[in-house]
Amino acid sequence: MKVPYLLPLTIAMILNGCSVLPHSGPSFSAIKNIDKQNGNLDKIYNQVKIVNLNNLSQNPKTNFPINNPKFINEINDKSRNIDSIGKGDTLKISVIETPPAILFTGTGDTGAPKTGLTELPVVIVDSQGYISLPFVGDIKAINRNPSQVQKEIVEKLSGIANRPQVIVTVLEKRSSSVTVIGDQFSGKMPITAKGERLLDAVTMLGNNMYDIRDTLIQITRNNKIDQIPLSLVLSNPKFNIHLQQDDVVTLINKPSSFISMGATGSTKEVRFEAIGINLSQALARIGGLRDSQANAKGVFVFRYQDTINTSKSQERVPTVYQIDLSDPNSLFIMNNFQIQNNDIVYVASAPIIELQKFLYAIFSPGVGVVNQINQISD
Repeated sequence: MKVPYLLPLTIAMILNGCSVLPHSGPSFSAIKNIDKQNGNLDKIYNQVKIVNLNNLSQNPKTNFPINNPKFINEINDKSRNIDSIGKGDTLKISVIETPPAILFTGTGDTGAPKTGLTELPVVIVDSQGYISLPFVGDIKAINRNPSQVQKEIVEKLSGIANRPQVIVTVLEKRSSSVTVIGDQFSGKMPITAKGERLLDAVTMLGNNMYDIRDTLIQITRNNKIDQIPLSLVLSNPKFNIHLQQDDVVTLINKPSSFISMGATGSTKEVRFEAIGINLSQALARIGGLRDSQANAKGVFVFRYQDTINTSKSQERVPTVYQIDLSDPNSLFIMNNFQIQNNDIVYVASAPIIELQKFLYAIFSPGVGVVNQINQISD
């Protein structure tokens, strides 16, 4: 009789339980103890940080990893002086001399003196900030508005022209512009006294737009960079900020997704919008937890979290966030926890499922260990 020879194998399976049975992923206890694994096997075990979100909710000073929009809206001297003339600007100077004209005159078809509006040649502010006009000479135009330039021209023409009046018009404002960059289009948009806003720059792309749901707007200002979803700017006017000189607006196509694994029915990649989703929305998109299989205490989010280390440098730390859905407070916690691109949402199997797998492996007709022993015994 060969039963004694198979008993050690049976006992070993009983003692090891689920460790020798197929799994859809790591067990609840394996994840909870991941930072206690043998560091000699894999260096990553020594770096893994486990965060219990239920415990964080009890500490009001703790910040959840939420995508709170904090968009650049700093005002500098350039934005306050939007009407000022700058280097490279193109100006049109018009002079009206009161009759009888002395300086700016000519003869009409009848031979009578011609008076009225005189257009001077278009001028461009040079690299030193000056313009040069006939009968007037050099005038400093940089950092002055058109009214101030007009006043100086009138003062210099007085005495050689009969009560002149001057109009200064900015034809092209190259000194104050915003750079707009897209995948198939880029260009510059002048900043005028109107006060152009962020969406004005977006409309420059015309038909070269991405899907609004997947579009991020990146703005560079004063050596700082920030990003915000286009859909958020469209839905919340406070993010449609005024643009400033030398801003760089870049539209980025950034489809985001997370992976669902474990006791969720199937392993799949789930896309979400650039505006982001929270953990409760993520679970809803994968159909929630399977009542017959999932461990409500074992919902995990795996992520490489950007952190600042002791040397003030940024590093990516492998982090596992755990939430216990059997705690009623977890429903509020999930709404405050933001899913990020490339996250893995894993739901551990309930202990009873592991027991069922074990019992099936032991007692199932045809494949169970006990059945195989009985056949050999016969």
